[in-house]
Amino acid sequence: MASRKKLKQTIKFVSSELITDIYFRCLMSKDIDTPKVDALVVEIMALNREYVLRVNRPDGKANPKLVKAYFRKLFADWQKSMEKVIKDIESL
Repeated sequence: MASRKKLKQTIKFVSSELITDIYFRCLMSKDIDTPKVDALVVEIMALNREYVLRVNRPDGKANPKLVKAYFRKLFADWQKSMEKVIKDIESL
């Protein structure tokens, strides 16, 4: 990612798209488990908050190599979390 702002915008955009997809699935299907849907939306919002906060606090501000490694790890962790959420959405 080129900047913190762009990374935060990407995280927020993907989170909002996933929540939109969940509610769209609820509208299209009558046999959706509502408590499971609510829990999934809460989980997405918690992940959104966690990763946006992590973007704001990089380790080793003075050392560019540490900062680069920090953001690579953060992005990889975020992708794994989103893959898990997408699998949960597909199982609804």
